[in-house]
Amino acid sequence: MRLTRRATDADIFYSSRIIMKTQQYAGFTRTMLSIAVPLTLQNLLFSSFTLIDTVMVGRLGDLPLAAVGMAGKWSWFLNIVLFGCTSGAAVFIAQYFGAGDHRGIHRTYGLMSILSLASGFLFMACGLLIPEKVIGMFTRDPQAIASAAGYLRIIALSYPFQALAKSASTLLQSTQRVVIPFVGAACSVVTNVVLNALLIFGLCGFPALGVAGAAIASAVAAVVNALVIYALGFAQGTMLRAPLSALLDISRGFAREYVRVGAPAMFNETIWALSILIYSAIFGHMSTEAYASITVVKSIEDLTCIAVHGMCSACAVMVGSYVGQGRYDRAKACARYHIALTTAMSVVIGGSLLVLKGPIMSLFGVSEAVRADSMAVIMIYGVEMALRNIPLMLVVGTFRAGGDTKYGLIVDTISAYLIGIPLTALCGLVLHMSVPATYAVMYFVEDVLKTIVYGRHFFSDKWIRPVV
Repeated sequence: MRLTRRATDADIFYSSRIIMKTQQYAGFTRTMLSIAVPLTLQNLLFSSFTLIDTVMVGRLGDLPLAAVGMAGKWSWFLNIVLFGCTSGAAVFIAQYFGAGDHRGIHRTYGLMSILSLASGFLFMACGLLIPEKVIGMFTRDPQAIASAAGYLRIIALSYPFQALAKSASTLLQSTQRVVIPFVGAACSVVTNVVLNALLIFGLCGFPALGVAGAAIASAVAAVVNALVIYALGFAQGTMLRAPLSALLDISRGFAREYVRVGAPAMFNETIWALSILIYSAIFGHMSTEAYASITVVKSIEDLTCIAVHGMCSACAVMVGSYVGQGRYDRAKACARYHIALTTAMSVVIGGSLLVLKGPIMSLFGVSEAVRADSMAVIMIYGVEMALRNIPLMLVVGTFRAGGDTKYGLIVDTISAYLIGIPLTALCGLVLHMSVPATYAVMYFVEDVLKTIVYGRHFFSDKWIRPVV
């Protein structure tokens, strides 16, 4: 009878644990979907923004496609710097939101906006004053430099608006008001598609401006995005509606703490973005066709990673909120849940790329050589997609949300500048290996190392460092 009673008690205990775990993961799923779905759709829209530009400009030939890709790298670099500026702020906003501290949210948003606008104006100045030198980092082809410099002069005018939109979107997303940035993105993409058709090819009586038309369309679309976000944010009474005194309530102590936590995230994204620019420069110096291949694949990469980036943002908001509330076990369980989802989704999407690479490449009007290299690179990317996304979820979705912004900076710097870049340059510029082989070296040598090192750090729990 005792044995039966003990067995019954044990069954009840384990059944209760299973029910609690099921309820916990059901709660994670509901919250994750409410945040990740609008963010994923927003990322889908912005990725389609790039893809549409690539497809339309690709109809003009390999040189215009490579030129837009080179100029777009400067815009992309700005977006990464802005992401670094806002990532540090997102740590504070998410944890302040969990703690119910509106004053902390407002002053964080104020400081984030100042830093983002400063970055936007700096990049705009470089794009307007020295565009040839900026493009010269990626190629020595004088025709490509001339075409890309003209594109950059136009698109650079939109950089301050991109900075404002990024700051506002970060505030809204970190406080779980994710629909407004999605609406802004939708309006922006519609604007870009319509103006692309009118100005690149000269439809409906408009002049056929080619590459310059694509630049004008992208610049106007960026302005529309910012205007829609702020208009809706103010109209709906979100935290964007704050008095100027609250936004400028930045004490010296808060600024020091912000820099201590936020600066590593900003530097992390900046040095990572710089490493991508260096990788792009390596392919650009291999040949214009090599750069065109990488431009095609990059647009596909951006499109296939949107769901993971949406989950990553949702994980950061949820983990940061739990850490702000002091619920550390809940934060760790939430992070494990997102890592498992990331792995499964990456395997599915990577396998789909292997199957659909032919139909996907049929969208691009590129030469046969560019098509062959792009097909091979897509296969490599599909195989190693999980290795690419797991470190992203750990650093951006977990470590930073927990308050640890330094570890990713250290590991990314070592893996890129001491290992990845030297080996890629050796393969592409010295040994003159093929584009696919050089691409494989570029990705695998970094991603394998980072997956192992970041995994060990996650299980150590040392990434949980409350900032509020």
